[in-house]
Amino acid sequence: MDLKQVKLVVDYGMVQHGLAPLFVDGHATELEFWGFGKDIVRRLTRLNELYDRQINWDNPHDERYHISDRDRAEFNALLALVHAELKIELGEKWEVLLDTRPI
Repeated sequence: MDLKQVKLVVDYGMVQHGLAPLFVDGHATELEFWGFGKDIVRRLTRLNELYDRQINWDNPHDERYHISDRDRAEFNALLALVHAELKIELGEKWEVLLDTRPI
């Protein structure tokens, strides 16, 4: 049995626009496609919110701006948790590859 690959790629504003941070064959997928329960969607949303905090949206070129240590720690812990949850949720038909680095 060949496993289908899906990449977990957290990027700016995805979940807020109805996209899952899951890419199949290089293409983003819609959240609805996966049929996730509200808990996973909530965690994906939070993960995306924390990722978005890396940028000072008032001044994207502000090199002095940094995400808080608390947000960084939460993102990194949540990334590992969501990756593990997705592996369980998607089962044996999908290989879930993590293509996002901790921040």
